[in-house]
Amino acid sequence: MKSKLAELGERIYEENKAEWEKTYLGKIIAIDVESRSLAAVGDSLDEVCKKVLEKYPGKQFYFRKVGPCAATGYLF
Repeated sequence: MKSKLAELGERIYEENKAEWEKTYLGKIIAIDVESRSLAAVGDSLDEVCKKVLEKYPGKQFYFRKVGPCAATGYLF
């Protein structure tokens, strides 16, 4: 069973899938579920996590690998 954060994150990803997969295939992204936008992009979860925690302390994000193999996760 997925959390509401994960469900919303996947929904936002699906809405932007074509654009994000064309631009960021294979990268890790952080989706700001509140604003429904892309918050950060990087090559590793550590890199993306550092970016969002510095720029947006206290916010919730959904992390996902861009492409068919999601390797999904979430942080709150």
